[in-house]
This record gives sequence, structure tokens and C-alpha cells, in this order.
Amino acid sequence: MFTSASPLTLPDSPFFTAAGVRADTLLLGWCQFDQQHWQAELHQRWQLPLPVALSHAVVKRKSEHLASRWLARELLAHCGVADFVLYNAPDRSPCWPDGIQASLSHSHNQVVMAATREPLSVGIDVEQVMSDDTARETAEMLMNAQERALLAQLALPFARGATLLFSLKESVYKALWPQLHQPMDFLQAELCEVELTTGRAVLRLTEDFARGFARHLAVQARFCWDEQRITTLVTHPFFRQ
Repeated sequence: MFTSASPLTLPDSPFFTAAGVRADTLLLGWCQFDQQHWQAELHQRWQLPLPVALSHAVVKRKSEHLASRWLARELLAHCGVADFVLYNAPDRSPCWPDGIQASLSHSHNQVVMAATREPLSVGIDVEQVMSDDTARETAEMLMNAQERALLAQLALPFARGATLLFSLKESVYKALWPQLHQPMDFLQAELCEVELTTGRAVLRLTEDFARGFARHLAVQARFCWDEQRITTLVTHPFFRQ
């Protein structure tokens, strides 16, 4: 997904170590940061204020907030929105400008983001690969018998397959939330197809939701990974009443 990305110009600080953007109908961006170089004055220098609610948060959380807001501003500038500062609604969902569909995720020292002006629901997620213990502990709430069998056919380590499934379902939830505004649990979307060589997958809803999202609706997804992380992306056309 992030192949052929162009580098983003980094601020004059060792906090950021790398960043890139891939411009197409869907804008994809990423950045990596080093929380050991976080300083409170960076928020003021880059005009990305730290919320009062995070004033006593650990450095890891403050670093994630700073890096994600910087990446959001950079990508929104590519969409023609200058000096954008991302805030969250009371339900913690991000408040994007009118006409922009976007999604953001972070894990450890990396932030990923997708944005578009097209009428698409967008969800992106990045996860560290689970430990074997975590994968076993979450399996029952995460996957049904058919999904377990599908992952077994892929000959992936169980923890990697479970992380892929978790991230795909997180991306589905993020993509559909702006239209549904309904909670979803992990078993309300089912993984039906996975193609490891192309990084593509298909999930289907297992229940009827409001606004035209009916049971068996197919949702297309893409994914990429390395030894430590898995990134997934879901896009789906807006439902038109």
C-alpha cells in the first residue's frame, strides 16, 4: 500500500525519523517517530496543542498525539486544507473537515493515515503483531469457526493471522462508523477471502445494520505487513439514500 511513497519534509527535530505520502484518489501517509525525543515545547513550536486531558499522560501517549496531529496536518494540506489541527468529538472520533473522509491509526512508533475527497468510507489500522498468548486469549471473541479454518489454510503463524483479522475488523469498524454510528463487535463482520500475495481480503457483515448496510454486504480490504506490524485499509462507497 505504501510502495512508491514520496518522502515528506520533516521538521527540524530528531522526534521524527521518517515520513512519506502516496498521492492517488486515496491519499496514504505514514510517519515514524522516536518518543525519547518528545518535548513539550514541540507542541507549541509546531502549533499542535496538547489537550488538557493529556497534560498528565505518559510520554508515549503525548508522542502519539503529536505525531498523529502532525501527519494529519501534512496530509490535509495535500487535500487543499491548510494549517489543519485535528480534534476529537466527545465520542473520541476524529473531526475531519467537511468533504474529507479520513482515518488515522498509530501503534508504537508509527502513525498511518488515509484521506480522500471521494464519496468513500475509509478505515485504516496498524497493529503490532500479537504475542502467542494474546492471540489465544482473544481468539474466541475475535473469530468464528469458519474464520479459524480460513486462517489455518493460510499456513500463517496463529498470532500473525489473528493480528491480521483483528486489524481488518478494526478497519471495517472505522470505515463504517461515520455512516452507521452504531457499535460493532468482532463477530459482526466475517473474513471470507484472503489473498496473501496481493494483500487483499474480503469481509462480509453478519448482521443487518441501519442505512443500507445489510447482512452479507461485502467490504473490500487491503493489507501489508513486516515482521513487527500489520497495516490494513478498508474503503467502501457511501450509502446513498
